[in-house]
Amino acid sequence: MKAAEACKSILLFQGLKEEDLLPYEGDLTKRTYKESDMIIEENDSADSIYYIMKGEVRITKSLKSMESPYAELSTLRQGEVFGEMGIISDAPRSASVEALGYVEVLDINKHAFVKLSYKHPVVMLNLMRTLSTRLRDTNERFVDLLDEMLRKNRLTTIGMAVSRVIHDIKTPLTVIILTAQLIENLYPDSDKFSQSIIKQSRLIDQMVREILDFARGVEVTPVIQKVDINNFFEDLQKNHEVAMKGRDIELVFEHKINEAVYFDENKIRRVMENLIKNASEAMVDAGEIRVTATKSSGWLQISVIDNGPGVPEHIRDSIFQPFVTEEKQRGTGLGLPICHKIVMEHKGRMEYFPVEPTGSRFDVRLPQTVK
Repeated sequence: MKAAEACKSILLFQGLKEEDLLPYEGDLTKRTYKESDMIIEENDSADSIYYIMKGEVRITKSLKSMESPYAELSTLRQGEVFGEMGIISDAPRSASVEALGYVEVLDINKHAFVKLSYKHPVVMLNLMRTLSTRLRDTNERFVDLLDEMLRKNRLTTIGMAVSRVIHDIKTPLTVIILTAQLIENLYPDSDKFSQSIIKQSRLIDQMVREILDFARGVEVTPVIQKVDINNFFEDLQKNHEVAMKGRDIELVFEHKINEAVYFDENKIRRVMENLIKNASEAMVDAGEIRVTATKSSGWLQISVIDNGPGVPEHIRDSIFQPFVTEEKQRGTGLGLPICHKIVMEHKGRMEYFPVEPTGSRFDVRLPQTVK
C-alpha cells in the first residue's frame, strides 16, 4: 500500500482524496520499532507527526523527583496520531514516546504537513478535533488524579491524628478496664456489667487502630475462628436493641444454619454493627432491619436488609471509596470503606443492592474453607 493511500484512513486527512496527498508521497516514511525503542525523546526538535499503523506507544513526561523519575501520560493505539503539539508550537518535544512491543508508524514530515494544511484547511480543522478529544481525556485523567491525591492527603492527615488519639486514649482506656475489673472483684454480681464495660473499651481501641491501618494502607490478616452463629446474632441484637430503644424500628435476625461458621468474630461483628447502625440512621420514622444468614457451596452470606430510603443513585458506585457520604452531618465516609477492607482481608466479597420500592441490602460473603 502506498503511503498516500494509507493516509486516507487517518483522521487528520479526512475529506482529502488520494490525489491530494500524492504530491507529498516523498515526505511520508514508514518506520518500525521494537519493544522499548524510543520513538521521540523529550526536548528533541519537532520535525514530524506520527500515525500509528500497528501496535501501541506510551507517552511519558519527566519529573523532578527521585522516587518517580517520570509520569505516564497516556497510551496510544493503532489509528491514533502523536507528535502534533511540537508541530503547532514549533517548540522542542514536551514528552517522550516509547514503543510497547512491535510498532509501525507513518512519519509525516513537518514541512509537508504545513504545506498540506495551507492548501487544504480541513486538515487543521481535523487536527483541532484530535487535540480537543485529547485535551478532554487529559482533563478527565487530571481530575481523577487530583481526586486521588486529595484522598491520600486526607488519609495521611487522618493517620497522623489517629496515631495521636491512640497515644492519648491508651491510659484512660487502661484505667477504665482496671476499674471495671476492680468493681467485679468487689461486687461479683456486677460481672455482667463490668465485662460489658471491658468489652466496649477494648472495642474502642480496636476501632481506632482499624482506622489507622486503613489510613496507612496496612493489610491485616484476620484471625479466623469457629463461631456459633446463634450467639453471634444474639450479641448483635442485644447491643442494637439498646441503641434503638424508643424508636419504631423492628430489628429481626434469622437463619437456618445448624453448624459452626468461620471468620474473625470481632472484625465481622464491627462490619455488622456498622451496617445495622447505617440502616437505623437512614430511617426517619418507622422501619424494619432484617439480618439474615445462609451457607452454601463453601460460602457464608450475611445480609443486612432495610426498607429505608436507600442509597442515592449518584453515589452507589462509589460507596466503598473513602470520604463518600450523603446527608450525614457527622459522617466521615470511612465506615463502609473500612468494612469493605475487612471483608476483602477475609478473601470475601461485599456488595450493595437497592431494594424495591425503597431500601438497601448489603451482602457480606465469607469463604468457609478451613485449612
